[in-house]
Amino acid sequence: MSTNASAPIQNRPYRSHRVPACTRCRSRKIRCHIDIPGQPCLSCRERRLKCQYVEVTTPTDENGDPKPPKRRRLSNGDGTGGSPPRPRSAPVLHKHSSHPSASIMLAPHVAEDVDVFQRHISQYRPSGNEGSDPYQTLSHDARNPIVYLTVPRYRIGLRPEIGAGKKQLEIIEQILGPFKQEVIELYFNHVHYHFPVLDDETCSTLRKGPTDIMPKNLLCVVYAIGSPHWRKSDTLKIHARPDAHYVWNKAISAVLEDFLSPGMATVSAAVLDQVGRPSVSIVGNMTLCGRTVSLAQTFGLHRDPSKWNITHNEKLTRIRIWWGVLITDYWASIAYGAPPHIAKGFYDVPRPTLESLLSPKATMTQKYASTCFLHLCALTELLGDILPLVYHIGPDPEELSQAVQRLKVVLNGLESQLPEWLPLPDRTGTSNLWFCFLSMRLLLSRVALRAAILVGDRNLESTRLAELRASSSAVLDLILFLGESQFQDFWFPYATHLLVHAVTVSLRCTVETQDMEIRSASISRLERFISHIQFAYDNYDWDIASYCLERCRDSVAKISSWAVPESQPVADAETSDPSVSGDAPNNSAVFDDSSLLLSDILDPNVFDFSWAALWDTPSAMTNFSL
Repeated sequence: MSTNASAPIQNRPYRSHRVPACTRCRSRKIRCHIDIPGQPCLSCRERRLKCQYVEVTTPTDENGDPKPPKRRRLSNGDGTGGSPPRPRSAPVLHKHSSHPSASIMLAPHVAEDVDVFQRHISQYRPSGNEGSDPYQTLSHDARNPIVYLTVPRYRIGLRPEIGAGKKQLEIIEQILGPFKQEVIELYFNHVHYHFPVLDDETCSTLRKGPTDIMPKNLLCVVYAIGSPHWRKSDTLKIHARPDAHYVWNKAISAVLEDFLSPGMATVSAAVLDQVGRPSVSIVGNMTLCGRTVSLAQTFGLHRDPSKWNITHNEKLTRIRIWWGVLITDYWASIAYGAPPHIAKGFYDVPRPTLESLLSPKATMTQKYASTCFLHLCALTELLGDILPLVYHIGPDPEELSQAVQRLKVVLNGLESQLPEWLPLPDRTGTSNLWFCFLSMRLLLSRVALRAAILVGDRNLESTRLAELRASSSAVLDLILFLGESQFQDFWFPYATHLLVHAVTVSLRCTVETQDMEIRSASISRLERFISHIQFAYDNYDWDIASYCLERCRDSVAKISSWAVPESQPVADAETSDPSVSGDAPNNSAVFDDSSLLLSDILDPNVFDFSWAALWDTPSAMTNFSL
């Protein structure tokens, strides 16, 4: 933008093309009335602003190449060149982030009012004046109209002239050198079909080119997601792998820069950024998740587009992106310990289908991966029902217990719908999905224990604690069962936090149980688990284990050092009296000592949730406070 101060504009004729309107009036689609020569227009003068003007140049694309002149739209709205008609709103909703305008969805009550008076105006509107209308109605359903409003995409003075992420992309491509396309293929081979957020047209452009027309921030994220799989490529494994953290930092910088002038590609890139590995920035991911959800809802991605007046491909694209947003929001909530941003009942987007995600030529491996994604979508909806039980402050104990039992039935129903090949980790994507299922069972057991504690029934509490121990053991046993091919498969970055949760629960159950045999078995399982994921981290590059090792290894070692030695008879451990003997106290007395703080054993930072605020503790554990 530049202020045209050198040549004061005289009285501007109405709808003049030789004397253009100022930027503010053009974005608001109002008349730019200059009534005083050499002064700002009437609208800007009322707001004490100076008129700003966009320099009139030959239209160019994001790379600076001249664009072909646009043909004038036919008055009957049939388009040009005999192509089928394209809905008015579709180009606006998917314009590049460098375009000056964007469309945001109006609230339902406002959309109803706008739809009523727009219907009235359309009866008297002269033909050819539809282009000046800031409202675009995609669905004229009187009970649920869908109306979009055209607004400026960027703040005045912050228009991206070169496209967000251009500098970052140049650096990443310089690092990758001739292996850029190979890294893109790694993304498709190991990530895309497990989490198919990108539409078919974007995927085709990524693979076949030209990539120059791709949103630069999205291309940066694709490179960043593909780079950690460097050693899985026969071509790349003989070359030095770039620093994954450096590449990720450049990609995240490009994503955040694109939020200054966001578009649909901004949402896609932000969602992919959150499921990329390795995931090390908890605060950054939490804040990015909130921004992404807010932007997606602003663009109306939370509404079912099935009956909208847009193309079929755009409907499928919106459904893909929304489910990516929903999955990242709910699983980030349970991983990071913050309430979700999306509430149940505030969206109505249907689940995607296998036919909408895959082409007819898809391989069996791709079908396995996308099938796992569909079951993950169903599991995510169940998680949306569980999260209110987790974060509700002061729930009714009876209602909480009933809700848990009802959701357990739902979870069993989802498990029964799995294909025969899914419960065992012998197909791509299965290990991650089955791990998520077991984690949901663990979460429900944890909520059930909370309900039993609130009720005050000691027998029920003991039963729920046993169920919780079994659920946490199932998660650990699954990981112990996995081998190299499963560790090198697709994994959610949230799995590392769910691992911490499983180990934390197992440690809690270990110190609370009075059965020495169960305690010994639990400690043995935890020791084998830590060794197993350490081996996977060292030999299979399973970065999911990194955070769990960092937070839980020392806690497991402390409790293991206080465990009863296998060679010592249990009876001796029970009869020894530390107050009489001068020897070290036996382990049973250590665990049963009511003055022992659990924080002396466990790292307080182990817990993903604020236990003091979210979970009431058993009456017998008066010192259980972290």
